[in-house]
Amino acid sequence: MPDLLTTSQLAEYLQLSERSVYRLLERGEIPALKVGGQWRFRKSTVDEWLDLQLHNMGAAELHESFGEAMTEPTSISDLLSPDNIFLDLRSGSRAEVLASLAERVHLPEPVDRELLLQRLLEREELCTTAMPDGVAVPHTPRTRERLLKHHDLVAVARTTEPVNFGALDGQPTQVFMLVLARDERAHLALVARVTRLVREPSVLKALRSASTPSAVLQEIEVAEARIFSGMP
Repeated sequence: MPDLLTTSQLAEYLQLSERSVYRLLERGEIPALKVGGQWRFRKSTVDEWLDLQLHNMGAAELHESFGEAMTEPTSISDLLSPDNIFLDLRSGSRAEVLASLAERVHLPEPVDRELLLQRLLEREELCTTAMPDGVAVPHTPRTRERLLKHHDLVAVARTTEPVNFGALDGQPTQVFMLVLARDERAHLALVARVTRLVREPSVLKALRSASTPSAVLQEIEVAEARIFSGMP
């Protein structure tokens, strides 16, 4: 795919309708430039914008802007197994928490774990993935080569104590939902879906207080069915 995209190419890339792209343009939310009187979008700039903005969107804004992407058939609960739900992750600095997560996550194919940690930290240097309510959604930068080539993966971790992860509301973070995707399209769909999911009070409650991985997984399955099944 070229770096300079037309409106239709961007819509295909983001799994959105062209109407949705124009809505983003009208609100001034997506970086664009005019070339010969036509809108063009630099793919690398859009990727950076998505990395920095997506996790800051509220539930209604996510639905309006990226609802189509979130209807992708793969669900979070399909990608999340009980052995990738850690309710006792070591607390510590941002780097220590991510190092522990990168070390413990069960990966479906060979991945250099030191490189995984490096990419997770690189993404955090752009802008924290911590959101309000004590949740973070760490992932690797969209602009970098995928580490998983054939699979998508979601993992959940809860630290033994809340940690300072740089959340913009100044509150500590205790719940982490790691997203690793095989390509950029899946990356967008999964990060948007996870970001929307953790806005649900019932999911937040389970992530904070559930005593078993199966309880976390059950609540995510129920919430996904409730939130996403009726989306257009």
